[in-house]
Amino acid sequence: MKKFNYKTLIIPLTVGALLYLINSNFLRFLFTVYPPSLELTFGRGSWWLTQPAHIKIIYVGFIAPFIEELGFRKLLLDRFIKKKHVIMGLIISSMAFGFWHMIAGWGILKAVDMFFVGIVFGLIYYRYGFKGSLISHFINNWIALYFMLM
Repeated sequence: MKKFNYKTLIIPLTVGALLYLINSNFLRFLFTVYPPSLELTFGRGSWWLTQPAHIKIIYVGFIAPFIEELGFRKLLLDRFIKKKHVIMGLIISSMAFGFWHMIAGWGILKAVDMFFVGIVFGLIYYRYGFKGSLISHFINNWIALYFMLM
């Protein structure tokens, strides 16, 4: 039986929470200092922003983090890691992650923002595997969801 290692749970949880706090405060600051950045971030807005709470919970809380971690980290980044091209994999998978958010209706600034978030999730994936990056992504999204719904 494999011994439980608290770092495989605590560090991804902490990183996910800190990532949300840093990211949201940076964007809030940016919106205050440079109001046009608001439109550059939200673009036409993602489809789920106008959905009822239960749809937001299902999509943002469960579906999006799982699908995005599976696609961008497990399938894409992992191929580069196996070939010992970690940095290239982090960059390409994070660019794809950012672009994915733009396709979903967000603006260019959100894509740049998600590139950096993708780097962090990718580093967690590299160190703690799929479960680690999934935990970080889940906690990040659940905190966002909490503030969105309150």
